[in-house]
Amino acid sequence: MICPNDGSEMHHVSIISHYGQSIVLDQCEKCGGIWFDEAELFRARQGEAAKIDPLDQDALNAPALISNPRLICPRDRNQLFRFTDKHFPESIILTRCPSCHGIWLNRGEFIKFQQARQESLQASSKRESDTKLSEQIAQLTASNQSGQQSAILGKLGNFLSTEMNEPGSLNVDSSSKSNSAQDTANAAVGIVLTLLRLFLHI
Repeated sequence: MICPNDGSEMHHVSIISHYGQSIVLDQCEKCGGIWFDEAELFRARQGEAAKIDPLDQDALNAPALISNPRLICPRDRNQLFRFTDKHFPESIILTRCPSCHGIWLNRGEFIKFQQARQESLQASSKRESDTKLSEQIAQLTASNQSGQQSAILGKLGNFLSTEMNEPGSLNVDSSSKSNSAQDTANAAVGIVLTLLRLFLHI
């Protein structure tokens, strides 16, 4: 298979999918670009980019350059076009074949793509945790205001005895230990303790 960027012969490289299956890609030994057949880019397991697309941080932060302004699909010889999507950072340059739907990534773009996807997944997980926490606090507040004193006491007991890493709890990520996550947890505990004081008239 011929590299769309510089016309060099590409060689096979293997990565692992989300489900542990092998995915065989084509990579240019000269420019480092990678060709993904349809859906292969999205099936790649997180962390696989570092195995075949090693890049130091300075090079990673530098913009990727395309040697050939008119890229041709190595599969069916159609012209590749820039692929844009609101979920992709503008710094990631993806060119896509309109016929076979394969995607070409310049050197370093695979790593950028996986980093952006990981950040998106973490942000989504945090939003879900924040939503669950808000719902729990709203339920406790509603119970307190409606005078359901025995119900709120039981809910507070369950809430405060839940492990921090269990689903639906405050869910502070111990690996990141970020200040924002710790602040969220502290604020939530403060709100619950305030409700408890109101109930007990402390």
